[in-house]
Amino acid sequence: MKHDALLEATRPPASAQGRPQVTVIVPTTAQLSRRMEIGRCLDSIRASSTRPVQIIVVVNGQRYDEGVCDWLRAQTDVRYAYVELPSAPNAVWEGRLMVDTPYFSMIDDDDEYLPGATDLKLAALRAQPQADLVVTNAYRRFEGVDALLYNHLAQVRREPLAMLFEANWLTNGNALYRTDSVGPAYFADYQPYAEWTWLAFKLSLDGKQVATIEQPTFRVHVTGGSLSQSDAYFEFYLSLYQQMLAAGPPPAIERRIRRHLSGAQHDHSVRALARGRWREALGWHWRSLRQPGGLQYLSYSRHFLLHFLRLPPRTPRTP
Repeated sequence: MKHDALLEATRPPASAQGRPQVTVIVPTTAQLSRRMEIGRCLDSIRASSTRPVQIIVVVNGQRYDEGVCDWLRAQTDVRYAYVELPSAPNAVWEGRLMVDTPYFSMIDDDDEYLPGATDLKLAALRAQPQADLVVTNAYRRFEGVDALLYNHLAQVRREPLAMLFEANWLTNGNALYRTDSVGPAYFADYQPYAEWTWLAFKLSLDGKQVATIEQPTFRVHVTGGSLSQSDAYFEFYLSLYQQMLAAGPPPAIERRIRRHLSGAQHDHSVRALARGRWREALGWHWRSLRQPGGLQYLSYSRHFLLHFLRLPPRTPRTP
């Protein structure tokens, strides 16, 4: 994995209140259009703890606004860094390499922590020294309405790997990690999409202990242009499931992954069919049937039978 050099980094002086125990990594494109969201995000980090929190802001790509970057550099509690590669997962990795506090977390620049969030997560990890990270509930805000993100966190504590295939329990802002337990290597082989699902899988497969808090500590703001709603995001899950299988999970987990792989292959078939690519759609349908649980899509075969029955007879070739 190519490691883009940090072109610029500054470290503010230690706070008079004592050395921060928590670092929060914020990847951002630092665009002028996101100035208000970035300010809201940083303010929410400060309000999340009664003690100083170290903030690492990693500006990535070429879309930054110089005024926004100057403003970020002027923040006394912010370590500013810049990398050329336009990638939020890569920016998180770069930020993780800079962490020098006992605990760390991260958040997207358009999301926000709830008041007291960092203190609540830190108290949970200190009370459970065997835990490597703590995850919390969160709000998902869409069109001004908040909805709870999770309803299965109690089960996550007992079976984090199995519960990952019920619903991903790790997001960009709902966790606090022990720096000594969750090293930079976990963030080095990042994925362009579904990076938190991939991280949760690796942590669980390695037996990392997950503490949970039912209380929301984080609000994710959902917009119409989110990457998680793009075609590429859904298509990526095919390769993600293949990578999970290649990691050698336990047999019961492998079967769960293959069931999800079957569903992803079926979705690909449906999308190809909607675009009139019949042979491609048939290929994906055949693959989906061969995975565990794939027979649930057997009735979908009628679309292909009806299509090919309506085809005109082929004209014989003349000798």
